[in-house]
Amino acid sequence: MSIFRASIILITLLSTLYAQDQFKLYKFKSGMVYYDVKTSSFDKKLNSHVEGIARLIFDNWGAKELKEEDVSEVQAGDFNDTRSRHTLYFVDNGTVYSVDFDEKKIYKSRDKDLDLAIVQKKDLSDESVKSLERVGAKKVGTEKIAGYECDLWEYNDQQVCLYKGIPLKIVIKTAGFLSERKAVKAIFDEPIPPKEFKLPEFSIVEDEAYSSDKSSIVRTEDYISSILELKKEMQKKGINLEDKNSSVSPNLEKDIINVLGKRYLQKQKKYLPSLIEAMKKAKECISKAKNKKEALHCMKPVEDINDKLGDRTPSFDFDNLNEEKKSKAIKELEKEIKNTEVTAKCVGKFNKTTDVIICTDGKLFPSESSTNGSGLTPATTLDTNSTADSNESDKK
Repeated sequence: MSIFRASIILITLLSTLYAQDQFKLYKFKSGMVYYDVKTSSFDKKLNSHVEGIARLIFDNWGAKELKEEDVSEVQAGDFNDTRSRHTLYFVDNGTVYSVDFDEKKIYKSRDKDLDLAIVQKKDLSDESVKSLERVGAKKVGTEKIAGYECDLWEYNDQQVCLYKGIPLKIVIKTAGFLSERKAVKAIFDEPIPPKEFKLPEFSIVEDEAYSSDKSSIVRTEDYISSILELKKEMQKKGINLEDKNSSVSPNLEKDIINVLGKRYLQKQKKYLPSLIEAMKKAKECISKAKNKKEALHCMKPVEDINDKLGDRTPSFDFDNLNEEKKSKAIKELEKEIKNTEVTAKCVGKFNKTTDVIICTDGKLFPSESSTNGSGLTPATTLDTNSTADSNESDKK
């Protein structure tokens, strides 16, 4: 259970200042690209030939994106075989649908990196060009494909033709292998019919993390609300966070942390006392649990409160429950209780996240105070030589 939303605060300090007006995966608001797919491979014992079609459909600058490929493979040689391969991936504002045509199922999950990119309004439309440049690819000319003149890039045995970052041709050629995906039709910035994003009527299987991690959804919602609040507060101060020439002074950095931490701090004031009691009861309950089901039931009230806070609940090994596993879980809970009691005391005393950070600094177990699970140390962004008590006049 984190002391505060460290990952949100520190990532935002770096990214919000340079936020775009709109998340962009592509330079067009919408697009439909249809490809012919051909692959051939051969050696002394086996020849393989693949033919089929593929399509790329996107809308809202790529926040909504569908990729589909439907091909047939013919193998000839020591044995003959023909098989089909049909794949479809649909991403809708961070929700990922992966279609398994063999099992007739759709697997639903969440792309949290994309969630973050959408919230931060990142412009990733140049990423395909940048990735080619990073590996040392060279632009060698242009080619007209599907009515559009694209830039031709080459790297080792690969050739890619990009039209404003969108691949219209991809060729890989090595000894005994040739693969080509080439656009035959492309349409950009035209309305996309809803049927283009329609999925097969298969049963949907939700990823466990997608369906059960309610705290993740709360964190994303809090993040969005905090970003919007930050922009409002900075506008009141006459500060344009989207100005790339702007700098962040120590005082402005503290203001940003406090605005971003305000929502979570209010939740902490409301829920930490009941969370402490729930963990104490869970500790006693686990000591009496006879099996995994009972132990998990002991943690349910703790999980419910953490879901409201947007914090992850510690995961314990309750499989084949024995006294050793119960003892380990209880010790971890004792550590969590002590950390939360320290935090609750500071949260009750102050109304600014920066004051809470200073108040808790050095008083928590390393697993909590050093990284908060984010790999970052929030206290290092503050002047910890000052005391929280000196800022007590800032309380509401």
